[in-house]
Amino acid sequence: MPPGEKAALFYHRLDDVFGVVTDLLKDSIRQGEMCAFMFRSPLATLKEQLRDRGLDLDEQPSIVLVPIHKAPLDRYSRSSIGEQMRTFVQQAKGLGYTSARLILNVPEELSAQVPSESAWLELDKVREELGMTVVCLYDMTALSPGFLLRSLSSYPNVIIDGALCRNFYYVPNMALPQRDAYSDLYEQLENIREERDIRQKEGRERSKLMDMNRELQEEMVQRRMVEFALLRAENNLRTMLNAMSDMVFMVDRDLRVTNGNETFIRYLETRGFDTSYEGRFVYDMFPEAPLEGKKLFEEVFHYGYPTMIEESYHMDGELRDAEVRLVPVKVGIQVDRVVVIVHPKAATAQDMEEMWEKAKVLKEEYADPTGPAAGAMEFCPHPVLVTDREGKLYRVNSALGRELGCSAEEVLAMGSAYRFLGPQKDENGQVRRIDANGQISIPSILTRKDGSTHKVICYVVYASEGAEPRTMTVIHCGR
Repeated sequence: MPPGEKAALFYHRLDDVFGVVTDLLKDSIRQGEMCAFMFRSPLATLKEQLRDRGLDLDEQPSIVLVPIHKAPLDRYSRSSIGEQMRTFVQQAKGLGYTSARLILNVPEELSAQVPSESAWLELDKVREELGMTVVCLYDMTALSPGFLLRSLSSYPNVIIDGALCRNFYYVPNMALPQRDAYSDLYEQLENIREERDIRQKEGRERSKLMDMNRELQEEMVQRRMVEFALLRAENNLRTMLNAMSDMVFMVDRDLRVTNGNETFIRYLETRGFDTSYEGRFVYDMFPEAPLEGKKLFEEVFHYGYPTMIEESYHMDGELRDAEVRLVPVKVGIQVDRVVVIVHPKAATAQDMEEMWEKAKVLKEEYADPTGPAAGAMEFCPHPVLVTDREGKLYRVNSALGRELGCSAEEVLAMGSAYRFLGPQKDENGQVRRIDANGQISIPSILTRKDGSTHKVICYVVYASEGAEPRTMTVIHCGR
């Protein structure tokens, strides 16, 4: 947060804000501020939660902890709050800090003593004069809707999912009070209408107008809180979609794309397409897909039945087979959108069994080159290589050369299999191996001569034993 700013965080569960509070305290330390944190959790719990997130409060002299139950909330006033703000900033600068920061978990007692708009305006002027940073936390389950709405409209920035965001519900304070547009009219009416029945009628009309105005304000409170909740829900949905490894996007009844996740955007980038996808025809972004597929979309929109098909698409320089699910989204009884989920197909159990049978025959040919299995390696449609433990190449077939974009002799000249083949690693840098009854397969990445890469499955068997054992690898390229 920039120094001297103010922001608010609205939450439903206190446990959800520990991560944001930790980031705010670390930010205060980085900016050389002295920070007062008024909290309501037990002190031991607070320290443990923050320590788990990498912040030891006992080692940070710039952070002052103030339990809410020890703060004299019933004695707070405009002048006392302003004076405490000045004292705290002076103390911070006297100790050598650049400025001061206040993080306050707003209690119910303070919401019951809401000062006037002019008082809040004067306190905000004091905060701006002192250059003090303020962050207030609001419990949406405990505080009244009216207080929450007034609070929401008074902050130019709010914190959503740990990010500082512009608050579209912010209403700047007016320096001068606005004149009631009806006051002159009412004064004239009261001057010219002397009869009692007319004055009573006027009073009844005024009372009715006030009731209608109050109902309208309550409706606006509910509507704005719903809008705020929908904004949070949309952010959560976007986060969930972007966390999915499958490609997900949505099309309308004209087959125009309306939404997509990060995997979909990455697909557009790898194909060199414009990533501004909204409103574009879906088949413009999948040029290899047959236009006859429009009939499937039409059936889903017409009948409302989920549909699954098998298709292929290019990504990361390779052709991938995938299961494509078309899921209808209804508004009432009519299908309004279709969600498209593209899930890459993994090797089936039948594919794996066929590969192990080929590996068995190739091993027999390596053990007895002139036996019944002679020539199996060269005629095998899948890439095959024989190496030692260090990856040194001893034998390859023509299928491997074709897959890499060169001849088998050029592959052998590379010397090591690690020049073009390496295991896939997870987010922790660990290599994944699959051991099924002693049969080892390794998800790997094959790098071609032109630099493009392809995800493959390597089926590994020991071709020979002894002092210098050899390993045979059969590569399944997924097509």
